[in-house]
Amino acid sequence: MTEDQIQISSIEIDIAILAGRDLVAKDRNILYQKTTSDPYVKVYVNGLYKGQTRVIEKNLNPSWNEKFKIHLSTDESNKLLAKMRNNGGEGLDFYLLIFDKDELSDDDSMGIVRGNLSLTEPPSTNWMKVETAPYHSKPVTGELQVKTAVSIRKMLTTVRGNSISLNGETVNVKLDWRLEGGSNIDLDTSCVAVARNGNILMDETVYFSDLVNSNASLLHSGDVQSGGKSEVITCKLGSIKQHVKALYFILTVATPGKSFEDVNSASVAVVNDSTKCTLCNFTPSLVGDHTAMFLMRIMRKDTGHGWILSIIEDTDHTARDFGSLIPEIKAYSKDFAPGIVIDPRERIALMRKGGSPIRLRDYSSPNQPVPNKVTFGLAWDITNGRNVDLDASAICLDASFRPVDTIYFRKLRSYDNAILHGGDEREGDERGDDEKIHLWLQNVNPSVAHIGFVVNSYSGQELDDVSRASCHLFDSETKVDIASYKLSNNHALDKHTGLVMASLYRDDDDWCMRIISEAAHGRQAQDLIDELQAFLRNNPPPPPAEVPEPEIVVNQMPEDVEIVVEPAVAAHEIDTSNIFIPPIPTAAKPPAGGVFVPTY
Repeated sequence: MTEDQIQISSIEIDIAILAGRDLVAKDRNILYQKTTSDPYVKVYVNGLYKGQTRVIEKNLNPSWNEKFKIHLSTDESNKLLAKMRNNGGEGLDFYLLIFDKDELSDDDSMGIVRGNLSLTEPPSTNWMKVETAPYHSKPVTGELQVKTAVSIRKMLTTVRGNSISLNGETVNVKLDWRLEGGSNIDLDTSCVAVARNGNILMDETVYFSDLVNSNASLLHSGDVQSGGKSEVITCKLGSIKQHVKALYFILTVATPGKSFEDVNSASVAVVNDSTKCTLCNFTPSLVGDHTAMFLMRIMRKDTGHGWILSIIEDTDHTARDFGSLIPEIKAYSKDFAPGIVIDPRERIALMRKGGSPIRLRDYSSPNQPVPNKVTFGLAWDITNGRNVDLDASAICLDASFRPVDTIYFRKLRSYDNAILHGGDEREGDERGDDEKIHLWLQNVNPSVAHIGFVVNSYSGQELDDVSRASCHLFDSETKVDIASYKLSNNHALDKHTGLVMASLYRDDDDWCMRIISEAAHGRQAQDLIDELQAFLRNNPPPPPAEVPEPEIVVNQMPEDVEIVVEPAVAAHEIDTSNIFIPPIPTAAKPPAGGVFVPTY
């Protein structure tokens, strides 16, 4: 696409059925003579039904004066333009099917009017001849007076500081990217929900590991780990809970050692889910060795009705997920929550299978390297009405991976009294965590180098019916999360009775945490010791993730930059040869004949 080319959001078609004259008579009088009809018109554009006029009784020269506005989606509009270029400028076909309304039998055909909508001709009003419709042989008469106009709505291209107003519609925020030289880089899009007081609402947030919020008003399409595809976040703005004030959309490079320097280009489009028209697009400047970008914010208006979308386009050079950007998110929220207190060290580790481990001290409260007591909580849902007896356990190994101790439902306390099991919850229906394991890490026997956390189906039932398995490590006193993990691929549990979830391990004087998330076989914790040992032997942990240590956070929303939203422009006033048409996938061949046949 060149700088002087434009993109379009939609093509808008206006068809007005004004009147008819000398139409064919279909209804007989008492002398069995055809003298009148009860006509109405059905409107088809590009072979698709778009509406119909009202019925006017006993009139062969009816006046309807009814208007039909048809919005083509962005994709439909681009396909039409491509078709026109390939066919030498041929426009879009429309058909007007005229019927006589009958109460006691099928409606009778009164003919068809065929027309073509051109993007190069100005609006026009014409009397158009009625022809015999396909599969009908009886003669017809008359004309329809039809007014047509075609308009083009240009794509709204936004830049940093631009804001546009949204209603309560459903919008899709779509991210595409291209990578340098076929690189394999995992980029993530997150939508972080914030309350009116500026605090993060994790239950209303969607990201790579939690694809649906509390009431399904936010939906994430899932993690795409290669360029050329899209991640889409669907926002049902009219259904988002009232305590949600703002949504922040954040792009991060999850692959260690990679940055935006390895990304060739990216684009963000905001699409109306109903009309499929692109409301605006945005090309972020992915430059330098940065790893995260605040793309934009959608904020609820103070009136409570409607939303405002604002482009941010600020970067961070270390964060790999939004969990390390909580102070910055809160700083952006100062314009609606001016009294919010920002702790530069506030963060939560959003962990993933295969991701980097974390040091607990990096995610602990200020001036407290590691909390005196932490709790490991595990949760799961059981689907299909099943009650499955699941057990969470802790397996302690030494530096050579030899068993030291096992803490489970029959042995709730470790030998050194530093690990305490909270007890067995048998049916997976307790609110919050299903089982908790409490740890006093400073008191753990020095011979213990690894603490593995596992889940078993004691009844021997497979874990096929387990959904939304998750774990988190939190400060037992403050209840603040240190790390969180949610299992997004539940199919990995099919045909298995156990899950090796995570482990804590010593790294010199630090305790670190890593996610394992490996399905296994075994009804009790002892049955999974060999699975844990094998994984740890074969998969030495990579270096822990580095986290920023800011002393002060200065992020703020950019100053408003005025944006002019152009109205739809008459198509004939635009040089269609100057419109950029994105590549369109090759469509399957139409059925033999390929001719539109109206349905009667």
